[in-house]
Amino acid sequence: MSIRIVTWNVNGIRNPFSYMPWRENRSFGAMFDILEADVVCFQELKIQAKDLRDDMVLIPGWDSYFTFPKHKKGYSGVAIYTRQAKISPVKAEEGITGHLQPTGSPRNTSYRDLPDDQQIGGYPSIDREDGLVLDSEGRAVVVDFGLFVLIGTYCPVGREEESRQDFRLAWLTALEERIRNLTQAGRKVVTVGDLNISPEPIDSADAWGIHKRAGPDSKEILEWKDTPAKRLLRGLCEPSEGAVMVDVVRQFFPDRAAMYTHWETKINARPGNYGSRIDYIIASSSMKSWFDAADIQNGLHGSDHCPVYAVLKPEIELDGEKKTLLDLVNPPGVFQDGERKTESPPPPRMSARLIPQFSGRRSIKEMFQTKTTTRAVASTTKSGPTSSTQTLSTSNSRSDKAQGIAFLENHPTSGQASQTAPPASGLKHHLENSSDGGGGGGMLEITDRSPSIEPSLKKAKITTGMSSKRNTSNAGSSIGGGSQKSLKTFFQAKTPKPIANPPEDKLDHAAEQLSAKNGSQLTVTSADPPNPGPVEESDSLPKEEKFIDPFQSRDSWNKLFTKRPAPLCEGHGEPAKMMQTKKPGVNYGRSFWMCARPVGPAGPKERGARAVPNDQWRCTFFKWCSEK
Repeated sequence: MSIRIVTWNVNGIRNPFSYMPWRENRSFGAMFDILEADVVCFQELKIQAKDLRDDMVLIPGWDSYFTFPKHKKGYSGVAIYTRQAKISPVKAEEGITGHLQPTGSPRNTSYRDLPDDQQIGGYPSIDREDGLVLDSEGRAVVVDFGLFVLIGTYCPVGREEESRQDFRLAWLTALEERIRNLTQAGRKVVTVGDLNISPEPIDSADAWGIHKRAGPDSKEILEWKDTPAKRLLRGLCEPSEGAVMVDVVRQFFPDRAAMYTHWETKINARPGNYGSRIDYIIASSSMKSWFDAADIQNGLHGSDHCPVYAVLKPEIELDGEKKTLLDLVNPPGVFQDGERKTESPPPPRMSARLIPQFSGRRSIKEMFQTKTTTRAVASTTKSGPTSSTQTLSTSNSRSDKAQGIAFLENHPTSGQASQTAPPASGLKHHLENSSDGGGGGGMLEITDRSPSIEPSLKKAKITTGMSSKRNTSNAGSSIGGGSQKSLKTFFQAKTPKPIANPPEDKLDHAAEQLSAKNGSQLTVTSADPPNPGPVEESDSLPKEEKFIDPFQSRDSWNKLFTKRPAPLCEGHGEPAKMMQTKKPGVNYGRSFWMCARPVGPAGPKERGARAVPNDQWRCTFFKWCSEK
């Protein structure tokens, strides 16, 4: 069986569930199945350890390993998930420098201080103080699968102030040194994640436009390529001299342009595929022949990045021999010739399942899938010694609950439902006979005190009590000859709507007719009362002066606070979109209007070069919001 490795910057661990296809079944297990993944590395989780929930950790069939920033909240964060049925790590570490403290280790003991057989090794030469600073932002998780070491990383971005550039270069240097040290020690390394580097013009839409316009040897391209981060990644990977790694996806598509994995959401750059390739799977050069496929998955949405995957072959050549992959990526003896022989040992101590709040627990889904003991519901009658027993299988908890509730509803009591708490040995709920003596009593006895049973019993008790009160209430109302008012009567007007007074002669005529018909006198009084009450001032005003149209008033006020309508762009005649300047300078913070359509493949810097202005991409319209 092959092993599929997937890396994805999710820009918030729950962010993908707002998009298809992930929102149809909002679970990580379903997401991993759609990705067909066996190892998943997430970057930019944007949560803290306290924000971990059952659905993130207690995923049936998966182990997980997390790192979080120590100071900045809602920032960075990396996770690695592994499918237990196919691949299990033997060691796991947090951070890239080895200066962090392992879970459950003695105080002031770092990964570097552990015995050789308990550490992954290859640590860069950096002092403790600087190492703790680099690893304080939750940017790397390292797991050892025996056959190779997997590094999941989220490298610092390059578009920040100068002080952050020093941090970025220090991080990349530590990452490169760790990779080279592991390689020199004879280990094979796979590094995945958001490296935030586009090393070649073909990996950036902006640079590719310059490359095609000015040429590969132009001054602009040479300056674009000559940065420390780009030089570092190019020197680490083939075909550079001294390279120890290979860019796996580029290996399968060496000349493919526009193979981007990230797009700016602020300018809606994804529809036009104006982006950059900054997400990678790079592996030791000696592993080059082990991969069967690799690609980007730009059709999967859910973030400003897309997933990237690589597939390891079921059989690989190691030391001149053909060997089964599953035998090598699990603890010794778990697999033999691709078949599982024993259960995997407990995961490394860094596993999230071993965190106290999750240790020894199961997910809710697992609890409902597991069969529990059978229980009997006995029903007896006082009129005779015969009894009937109904055995309910608990393989489906919902069915059990429905049958229990139906049982109690079909045996209503004439008195009040019992409100006492169940005893420690179990729950006994006595259903008394009705007052006329014709109904049979019953007893529900359940000795299984599992959590999945108690909620259904509580629900059943409440339902029984409500049913009893309902029957008593209905009986009383029928005896008294009255009936309970419907909700509709509470919302009806208590007095009829006023109508115009008819003339007095018509009232007299109507009174005479009623008197002759009913044989009684009907006195008709004047429409005006003899002692009229005080008249409010508003009643004496003309009708048009005392009535205020609320809709007209609302529209008048809205006009005062409504923003100006967006101007129409010149290329399409459509409402423009408001943006704000973020670039430092005299115009910082100013708002402006621009075409709302997405950026085209040529990018936002193209001005006036389109032959057809009314195309599907953004036109050249620009206007400051302060301009009239």
